[in-house]
Amino acid sequence: MTVFADGEEYVEQVFTGLTLTQEVMTAVTFEECTFTNCNFSETQFKRCTFRDCQFQNCDLSLLDVDYSTFQRSKFEECKLIGVNWAKVLQIEWLEFHSCNLSYATFMELDLSKAVITDCLAKEATFAETNLTEANCTHTDFTDSRFVRTNLTKADFRGARNYAIAADLNTLKQAKFSLPEAVALLHGLDIILEDPA
Repeated sequence: MTVFADGEEYVEQVFTGLTLTQEVMTAVTFEECTFTNCNFSETQFKRCTFRDCQFQNCDLSLLDVDYSTFQRSKFEECKLIGVNWAKVLQIEWLEFHSCNLSYATFMELDLSKAVITDCLAKEATFAETNLTEANCTHTDFTDSRFVRTNLTKADFRGARNYAIAADLNTLKQAKFSLPEAVALLHGLDIILEDPA
């Protein structure tokens, strides 16, 4: 088992098969590092920095990212269940591909141009989040919350099970596909009828 030393910096390193659950790491910097098949569930990364890092097939469920920074980080086929991203100090351009983001919180974050594709985001919270120009294609948003969310030019084509109230969110030039886009009409005081 490798333990990252508090305050240390790791550059261009590859970490494979690490299991560090319920650990606490403070002020560690990772730059251009790759994590593959690692288990960091319930681990606390306090005031840590991840810059240009990639996570592949990792379990990061209930990860504590208190006051940490994520810059240009990419997650592929990872479990990120229940992560409260609202606790981070700074986020700059995140990518999630085929990840489980269920029960995650992105409240009040700037996720403009973020990538959330082919993911499961069940009961995730995007309240007051800036998703301008975000790519959210082919993601399942079952029971996720969108309230005062900026979805300007966001791409939701192929996304499903979302409940986005058109009167409570900014949808200017956002892209949706049928038949799922009919869900945008729910909550409006209108009557929909099938043609006879």
